[in-house]
Parts: sequence; structure tokens; C-alpha cells
Amino acid sequence: MAQFDDTAKRRIRFQTRRGLLELDILLRRFMQESFDRLSDEELAVFVEILDLPDQEFLALVNQAKSDCREDFKPLLAKIRNA
Repeated sequence: MAQFDDTAKRRIRFQTRRGLLELDILLRRFMQESFDRLSDEELAVFVEILDLPDQEFLALVNQAKSDCREDFKPLLAKIRNA
């Protein structure tokens, strides 16, 4: 499993700047409320989610698309609840 140091976390923070305003708003809240409490395992999943195209990411967060990976579901719920 990957270890996330401060440099890696800064890189992840930069990746949360998205092209869709809706995602920017959701991710800004999530980053303020929950990011610092994520485990390395959750951070690894978050990086994979951030690699998704914006439209697919938004569909997963909004539950418009339900066929996502099982390991994405807990983190997507945290993003939604932020």
C-alpha cells in the first residue's frame, strides 16, 4: 500500500481542482472537512477516483451512475456528506 507524505497530499489537493463547478464545490467542502482524516488506503482510492473524467466522477457522486467499484462507495459517500 502506498504511503502518502505531505508532498503527495499537496499533489492530491491540486488534482481536486476540476473543470466542473459542481465538482469544485463538493470537493472544496470535502477537502476542508475530511481530507486530513483519510487513511492511506482511502487516499489511494481517492487518487483513483480523481483519475476519472469529470462527467463520470460527477455521475458517481450524484448517484446517477450506480455501477461503480465497491471500494469507491465509502469514499463517494464521504464526499457526498461533506
